[in-house]
This record gives sequence, structure tokens and C-alpha cells, in this order.
Amino acid sequence: MQTEQLFSTEVFGERLRSCRRARDLNQQDLAKHMHIAQGWISELENGKQTRLEAETVFRFSLALNVSADYLLGLSSEMERVTPTPSRKAAIPARATARSPRPRTAAPVGEEKTA
Repeated sequence: MQTEQLFSTEVFGERLRSCRRARDLNQQDLAKHMHIAQGWISELENGKQTRLEAETVFRFSLALNVSADYLLGLSSEMERVTPTPSRKAAIPARATARSPRPRTAAPVGEEKTA
């Protein structure tokens, strides 16, 4: 049984290199911006690195301002899609720190005075 390869490291590497060069970045600049090793970018661009996590693809897409689908070879559209206000509302917001509620009960071992 033959399986279809969904991800091509060669396509990813070629697109990563072309996007990086289009933004006039060298590998060292991109590595510094992303806090990763320059050698790893070189391996990705040359198809030598086969392990790639979704978060890493997303970070590259943000750094290069392209869609993750484009980098992965799933789309020919280079531009990253910006969420519309209605889509933003559908994404749950991160929990924010709230100020503590005012204390209504006396601490343990103390009596509440009025």
C-alpha cells in the first residue's frame, strides 16, 4: 500500500529560503530573531532536517509574514491571512490576572469585628 507524502522538506526549505531572501534577511538574522540556531535554519533550507513542529512553522510564518500553508507547500498564496474581527471574537481570550476579591470573612483564629 502506497501512502501519499503530505509534507515535503524540500518544498518547505525552498520556500523558507525564498521568503527569507525576499525580506533581505540572512540565516543569522532570522536565527537571532527567532532565538534558534543558524545551523538548524540551514538544515531546514537544504532539506536535511526532517523534524518540524507545528509551532515552529507558525513562528517562521510570523517572522517572515507569510502563511504557514505557503511554507508547507499547501497553498500558492504567500500572504498570511489576517483574522477578521468576527473570527477574532471566536478565539477565546487568554485568562488575565484579576485583582483579588475583598476579604469578607475574618482570618482563621480571629474574630470579625463590626
